[in-house]
Amino acid sequence: MHFYSMILPSLIEKIHGQPHLRRSMHGLFWLLLFAVRLYITVISFNVYEGFPPAAFISLAFFNTLLLAAAYYILVYWITPRFIIPKRYFLSVFLILGLLTAYTTIDAFLELHFIKQCTACQLALDKYNAVYGTYLHRGLINIVFTRLFSLGTPLFLACALCIPLSLKLALQSYREKLKAVQMARDNLELEFNFLKAQLNPHFLFNTMNNIYGLIINGEKEQSAALVARLSELLRYTLYDSNEDIMPLTREIQMIQDYIELEKVRLNETSIRFQYTMDHNGYAIAPLLLMPLIENTFKFSGDNKDSFISIFLEIANGRLRCKMENSIDSNRLSSQASGIGLNNFRKRMELYYHDKYEYAVHVNDEIYLVNLSIEI
Repeated sequence: MHFYSMILPSLIEKIHGQPHLRRSMHGLFWLLLFAVRLYITVISFNVYEGFPPAAFISLAFFNTLLLAAAYYILVYWITPRFIIPKRYFLSVFLILGLLTAYTTIDAFLELHFIKQCTACQLALDKYNAVYGTYLHRGLINIVFTRLFSLGTPLFLACALCIPLSLKLALQSYREKLKAVQMARDNLELEFNFLKAQLNPHFLFNTMNNIYGLIINGEKEQSAALVARLSELLRYTLYDSNEDIMPLTREIQMIQDYIELEKVRLNETSIRFQYTMDHNGYAIAPLLLMPLIENTFKFSGDNKDSFISIFLEIANGRLRCKMENSIDSNRLSSQASGIGLNNFRKRMELYYHDKYEYAVHVNDEIYLVNLSIEI
C-alpha cells in the first residue's frame, strides 16, 4: 500500500515528465511485445514452420514495427485531431484507411521476404503447402482476403488493445493525481488564508492579556506567556508548512494555546489531559486547532462554564474527546464555519476512510468525538 500511495505516483510522474525515459519505456514495451509474439508463434500454430531463424525473426520484427506505427498514428494523430473533436466521419474514414494501409504493407513485406528467401519457399512447400498456395494469389487478393475475412482487423484490434489499455489507464491515473494535487493546492491556499485570518485576532487578544499582566506587575507570568506565544507563532507560521509533524510538537502547541487562552478566562474550568504509548507518532500540522479554538470561542466565562479536552494515543490510533459548555450569546454573535470546513477537507485529504468524527450539540453542551488512524 505504501508503494502504491507514495512511490508509484512519483515514479509515473518522473517517467511522464522526462521524454527520454518515456521513449525508453515505449521502446521496452514494444521489445517485450516482439518477444511475446515470437514465443506465442513458436508454441502455437506456426505458418512459418521450417523458416530459417533469421527470416522468421525478421518477419516478426518488422510486423511489430508496423504495429507500433499503426498505434502511434491512431493515438497521436487520428485521436486528437479527429476523434476527440468529434469529427466522426473523417475518423471512420481514416481508421479504415489505416487498416487498409497496415494490411497492404504487412502482406507486401511478407511476400518480399519469402521471395528473397529460397529456404522459406522450400519450407512452405514442405510444411505448409496450403499457406504457400495462398501467398501465390497475389498482393491484391491477399489484402482483400485478410480484410473481408476480418482476420487482420481482429488481429489488429487484439494487438492494439494492450498498449491502448495501458495508455488509458496511465492517463486516467495521471488525471486523478492531478485532480488530487489541485485539491491539495486549493486546500493549502484555504489553510494559509485561515492561518492569516486567525493569527492577528488571536495575537491581538493575547497581547492585550499580557499587557494587563505587566501593568499588574506579574512579570514572571507575562514572561512565560510571551515565551509560549513565541513558540506558538513559530510553529504556526513556519513549522506547520510541512505535510506532517511529530505529534509531540502538536500537543505542545495545544498546551501553549490553552495556557494563553486561560489568561482571559477567570471562572471557566479548563482541563486538558493526554496519554500516549510512545513518542513516534506524526500528524498533519494544526489539524486539531479548529476544534480546540471552537471550545474556547463558544464557551462563556462564568462559574458554570467548563472546557474539557482529552487525547488518547495508543496502538496507532488517536482518540480525542472535546466537551465544552455553550454560551448562547457568543454562539449567536460569532459567525464561523471556515475553520471547521477546512478541518473536514483536511481530514478527507490526509485520513480518508481512516477517521470517525461525530458532534453532539444541545442547548448547554458541545461534544466532539474524533478517532484517527495515524
